[in-house]
Amino acid sequence: MLAGYIVVGLALLQPAAALRMHSAAALRMHSAASLRSSASPSTSTATPALRCTEMTMSEIVRGVGEGRELPAPSGINTLDTPLQAAVVVVILAAIGAGAALIAGPAFDAVRGSGLWNLSRPTWPALGLIYLAAGIAHFTELEGFENITPPNGTWGWFYTPFSPKINVIWTGVVEIFGGSWMLFGALAPLAGFVLPPALGPVVSDAALTLFLLTIVVTPANIYALTHGANFPLDLETPPKAHAVRLAFQSVLLALFWEMAQPTLLDAKAIMASM
Repeated sequence: MLAGYIVVGLALLQPAAALRMHSAAALRMHSAASLRSSASPSTSTATPALRCTEMTMSEIVRGVGEGRELPAPSGINTLDTPLQAAVVVVILAAIGAGAALIAGPAFDAVRGSGLWNLSRPTWPALGLIYLAAGIAHFTELEGFENITPPNGTWGWFYTPFSPKINVIWTGVVEIFGGSWMLFGALAPLAGFVLPPALGPVVSDAALTLFLLTIVVTPANIYALTHGANFPLDLETPPKAHAVRLAFQSVLLALFWEMAQPTLLDAKAIMASM
């Protein structure tokens, strides 16, 4: 079961269905050819200004930096801004509805079964995946910046921080949440009794990662709508992005289920106030 989560973790960091594409090379060849054809046939050498323009255009790669504004494989970023916004809202609604269905009727249907009792104790292994993802925020900083939507994306997206700051603080939270979840799950297995003052450690970590998963979902959507590469030299097919977004519902449902002790504590505290 742990091996299965590790495989899922690899899918989160780098979709397994991603294939290396040659769009960057094609774009550079097309740009250079266009510039050469515009040059005067009587001129044996390009002017400095033309060479500078050719260099600038040839450095634009689809899915990287300014190249994210080029037509994405999904074609979504070629739509009018209101239509892009509508597509994103539909995706967010689908993720939320999927998470609610899984965490509610789907889990209720199998709760207490042999499969449930076998798999449920392994869920905290997700902490290892998020710990690895958090570390990757620093080892693959440029890649994560590249899939962070700039302010104004889809006509409504806004964050008070720069893409780099967003990558850093979400990475720190992923490292903390993943580590805390692993600590809460592994300490009892190692014979350590956690003090009651720490509260439901695994549950607290699950709620943290639940909220974080919601926060970083726009980055996964942006990778689809604008074909943003992660890593920078890897172009992911739209179908792989769709699978990744569908799995977002599963993650949210798993964390919501694990976070129930913390949510019950919060309700009790609010009721006593």
